Amino acid sequence: MAQRSFLIYRPDGSSAPCPLSLPLIRIGRGEDNEIILEDPTRSISRFHAQLMLDPDGRSILTDLRSSNGTFVNEQILNGPVALGQDDVVRIGPYRLVFRDHITAAPKPAPPLPAFQIEAAAVELDQLQDRPHLLTPSVSGTAASTPQFLALELLHEVGVRLARTVTPADVAETSLDLLFKIAGVQRATLMSWDDSQQAFLPADLYTAGGKKMTDVTPASYDPRGLVLSQTILRKVRQENRPLHIRDARSHAEIGHSQSIIRAGIQAAFCSPLSFQGRFLGVLYADNLAAPDAFSQEDFRIFTTIAAQTGLALASAITRGQLLQREVEQAAMRLYLSPQVTDLISASGGGVELGGVLQPVTVLFADIRNFTQLSEQMDAREVVLMLNEFFTAMTQVIIDAGGTLDKYIGDCVMALFGAPLPAADDLDRAVQAAINMQRASTIPIGVGLHTGPAVIGNIGSTQRMQYTAIGDTVNVAARLVSLAAPGQIIVSEEVRNQAEGFFEPLGEVELKGRQRKMNVFSLLLK
Repeated sequence: MAQRSFLIYRPDGSSAPCPLSLPLIRIGRGEDNEIILEDPTRSISRFHAQLMLDPDGRSILTDLRSSNGTFVNEQILNGPVALGQDDVVRIGPYRLVFRDHITAAPKPAPPLPAFQIEAAAVELDQLQDRPHLLTPSVSGTAASTPQFLALELLHEVGVRLARTVTPADVAETSLDLLFKIAGVQRATLMSWDDSQQAFLPADLYTAGGKKMTDVTPASYDPRGLVLSQTILRKVRQENRPLHIRDARSHAEIGHSQSIIRAGIQAAFCSPLSFQGRFLGVLYADNLAAPDAFSQEDFRIFTTIAAQTGLALASAITRGQLLQREVEQAAMRLYLSPQVTDLISASGGGVELGGVLQPVTVLFADIRNFTQLSEQMDAREVVLMLNEFFTAMTQVIIDAGGTLDKYIGDCVMALFGAPLPAADDLDRAVQAAINMQRASTIPIGVGLHTGPAVIGNIGSTQRMQYTAIGDTVNVAARLVSLAAPGQIIVSEEVRNQAEGFFEPLGEVELKGRQRKMNVFSLLLK
């Protein structure tokens, strides 16, 4: 029994699996389709294509007379076609990779093909530690000999890949180095996505950096570079590059339509790995001659593959560290350094997404903002707000609080989130006093403490770390009562915090049935 699915790559670069469980599946931008492809540009028809399971168990794709056509492996669909494993369907800006997952007990791996496949003599991890193992001998030879040219290229491999920073840099550099091997006509680097357990989309290039989609005759299939699952399995299991000669002569895969259309005669294929982690595949081929590559070419390719795996692992690690630094820098805009360090020390394992916990909520609002803004032009208003927010945010962070948000001319802060502490309330009280002292314009401050739900609130498209609940609502009502230069607090704050409080009696708060005792926190 097989389970079929599409891995859908969206225009924004994201991807998601889509199971194909129904016998008939329509694809298009209309809401009546089983697979809906959103397309504001309307390059996708309302009912664009359909996928049908025929009596033989094949998945048949048909174009439904769409305006801009349906493409399979970059060939326009002129009639029904049976999809095979990893076929790429392009509809408008979307790419749908077909998967046929076998759920029955796995069959034994078929024997390796009998045509000429040669594995490298050295494993990649050994070569990464000792690259001199494949250095050619140049004793007693002239500087213009192939041995010297190969030595120069190997030196260039080490120097250039060591300078790469991002995975894109690694891919561009390694492909450029591959085209320095005589006979290489096409090349690609396919990265592996551990989360999807699949190869990421990759472009196939020719010498000069041209993509195959730009220069390949229509009869060629750019995806013909993946010779067979058997070869890929051998590459991954043995962690060794392969040199494949006369691929079309083999009885098992030589008559494959993809191989025939691609015209492959000779190829190099190598895993990209580092310390046991599979990172992708490096590939190069020749469409003209089965003996296009020599033993020396294979040695150079093997070295390029080993160093590419090392450089790719470094680039990925560097990117992860940079992302972590960016996240920490973003946290420091909203959290105190102490809180940021605690979150980092816990590996980012703070429980987010809806935790009921005690929290103190502070609101600071500019008094008579409308009247002030009427006396200034828009640029002056923005400048005033920026100065106000900068000063208030610094007070919050200095007190160990968390900046929640700016609301118009108001600042909201949390004390006790994401990580609670015994002195949260006292620090919030001191922050309120310091705000009044630091502000150059008249403000009012409201303060309340109690339980609230802390976490990421919003939708899948936009989330914000904040607090919700009655405690937040009460604090927002209290700030509306505060006169310029005044701090209004609840009875809960007065009973638990240190300070000098003046009773103001019972007041009605909007949205609450019972009156509350409120107090003015004195600035002493």
